[in-house]
Amino acid sequence: MVDPRHSAAAARGCIQAGALLFAIALAGCAQSTHRSESGASVGTPNASRVPEQVRPDLYPNGAAPVPEPVVRYGRYTLVSTSPRAEQRDLLSQIIDVTVPQSMNPSVHDAMSYVLQRSGYRLCPATGEIEVLYGLPLPASQYQLGPMTLRNTVQVLAGPAWQVIVDEVSRNICFEKRPGYERIATPSPLVNASAAQVDGGAR
Repeated sequence: MVDPRHSAAAARGCIQAGALLFAIALAGCAQSTHRSESGASVGTPNASRVPEQVRPDLYPNGAAPVPEPVVRYGRYTLVSTSPRAEQRDLLSQIIDVTVPQSMNPSVHDAMSYVLQRSGYRLCPATGEIEVLYGLPLPASQYQLGPMTLRNTVQVLAGPAWQVIVDEVSRNICFEKRPGYERIATPSPLVNASAAQVDGGAR
């Protein structure tokens, strides 16, 4: 006959062993889950996180102009870093040139000579502009300057021509002003024919 006390002790032992095994298994599952979550957080970024804006924001309303700095050269010399007038406005460049007489220059030759390294170029000789370009350069304009490029080009063109500047392509062109009309001059052949007619009539 089995002692009831031994049966009860055996039952309690089985229950304790089962509880211990269950606890061990549960702990193993928890560790595995923690490792998998840790690996996921390390391996893949959090999709819900948005890019952060830099703070403080130096340009909340865009870039604002500030005074140009001054650079020190040596102990006593301060130099402004602002661009010079002739760098901001190319037509304000100071021109002081002498057109070589050996060129026997036309107005076009003188303009081309003045515009060297200025950044500008002349428009093609088309239409009425051929008349201006083909004129001989007056002796009073062999020496030009010191004056701005803006004034030099106007002096060379004369009062009958409006200077047109295309800053996009940096072309300088000319347009005849209203009220200035070219007077038609008879050709030498026409003059000779007229003289012969007069002579025959006499």
